[in-house]
Amino acid sequence: MKQKQMDQEIEMRIKNCMMNQIPESEQVNNQMNEAYQKIRQSKAAKKSRLPIAMKCTTAAAMLFLAMVYCVKNPAVAAQLPLIGNIFSGLEDQVSYPGDYSKNAIKLPAQADAVTDTDKDTQVDTAADTDINTQAEANKETDKDVREDEQDSDEVSYQVTSKGITVTLSEVSYDQDAIYIAMLVESKKAFPKNILEKNKLGFVSWVTAYKANGDKKEFNDQTGTYLAYDAEGEYIDSHTFKGIAQFQASKSDFNLTKYKKCEITFTDFWQRLDTGELKTANLPETGEEVTWLEHEIVHQEGKWKFSLPVEVSENIKQEIAVNGVNDEGYGIKKVIKTAHQLYAVPILPEGEKEYDYMITYWDADNKQLDYHGSNFLRGSIYKRDISEVTIYLLRWEDFCESKGSNTHLQPEKAIYKTTVSFED
Repeated sequence: MKQKQMDQEIEMRIKNCMMNQIPESEQVNNQMNEAYQKIRQSKAAKKSRLPIAMKCTTAAAMLFLAMVYCVKNPAVAAQLPLIGNIFSGLEDQVSYPGDYSKNAIKLPAQADAVTDTDKDTQVDTAADTDINTQAEANKETDKDVREDEQDSDEVSYQVTSKGITVTLSEVSYDQDAIYIAMLVESKKAFPKNILEKNKLGFVSWVTAYKANGDKKEFNDQTGTYLAYDAEGEYIDSHTFKGIAQFQASKSDFNLTKYKKCEITFTDFWQRLDTGELKTANLPETGEEVTWLEHEIVHQEGKWKFSLPVEVSENIKQEIAVNGVNDEGYGIKKVIKTAHQLYAVPILPEGEKEYDYMITYWDADNKQLDYHGSNFLRGSIYKRDISEVTIYLLRWEDFCESKGSNTHLQPEKAIYKTTVSFED
């Protein structure tokens, strides 16, 4: 198991290295222009650095001021190549890849909100006071997270609490999924022995609102069931950048019905490579097994965001199949959204969906990768899906025909169909 984890880690590092691209000059220019704009608005830069800059050429002076500003504000310097570009750097490296950067909505951080890096102490105190006040009222219960209506209406996509600053820089929508580019910066260094080097776990709460004000919560007693972590990378000991996918296993998270979505993070956690050895006996055989129960570190606080939702129903294509064989197995329909594809099975009465598996093969006769941890859906990123073949298999047959044995799926399938999609 440990060797498998090491192999996965090495594979991820190699992939990150190979896929990392140097930004184009236009992108660099845009980032520098943004930095220049901040410098022009900085009183300190105008008062203390302008005389020096006047002795240089215009270009040299602006470059000098940019360097001074970034030295005085290291957090801003670190964010320049990150904010607004997380999708483009990670969208093909996560387990749910997609062209998110092509239709991404940029989210302004609002520098005058509770995000001033130079006022971390004041911000943390204010955030801590707010958290403690809520705790005294109701001990930060589930109701507090879901029904807190006393927060400011001011929209900000950068919030600091308990020494951690969370920035949501971009968002991309699918018909039933939200993809968020996020930057998490901690004043306290992250642990050095994090087990999963490409993930940051979190607990969050999601509430979606319709145009008429009606709302629906996508949470249970412990938080939302739409997402549990973000995938990405730790760029240093204090900073994580990643993409989080919020999606239900079923299709009840239909974003075309909603106009706003509130997401509140209450805990960021990481699993360490240390822990306590546990032993138990298998109930079937009595065999004793030993495993390592990994230690988990938590950083709790409150980071609340409100996202506008505008999703067109045209983002989804649905093809009715309604094909059934003599045994009662079949496919009802196949649905394609912007980033994924899935089918709805037809099973004989009394049969359970979890006893079966559906696989998807593209026009090049190659099986689609699963879209993240949802094994009911296939990722269509950079795949030819003008024609898709769907196989319905019993679970035990799927287990014998996956990986290097995928070529066995056509003969083991209890039902198959082929559909065509428009561009």
